[in-house]
Amino acid sequence: MEQLQVRILLQHVQGATIAYFYNRESFDLLNIKKHTYDESQFIEIGNTLEYEGEEYVVRKINFKMEKQLFEVDNNYGTNIYSPTSPSNFNCQIGVFVDNT
Repeated sequence: MEQLQVRILLQHVQGATIAYFYNRESFDLLNIKKHTYDESQFIEIGNTLEYEGEEYVVRKINFKMEKQLFEVDNNYGTNIYSPTSPSNFNCQIGVFVDNT
């Protein structure tokens, strides 16, 4: 059985792609506060995120299940939207933000 392998899309509500996040290292770039009782982190509508010195407010979140596993070949090229090397994914969490 295929496990879920997710990437997070950070996109402006007006359509501009800001970044894709594929792993914990890249997720930590959002500077999301950790809950004191278990150090978990949430992305929720109304929350403020910070990325590359810009602050954004979360307006919408969705989950997309892909028809197939997309295997990302890290041998050549780069993904200009990803702060770290991309990895395989079969689902995507879309986080749609607006300027604060």
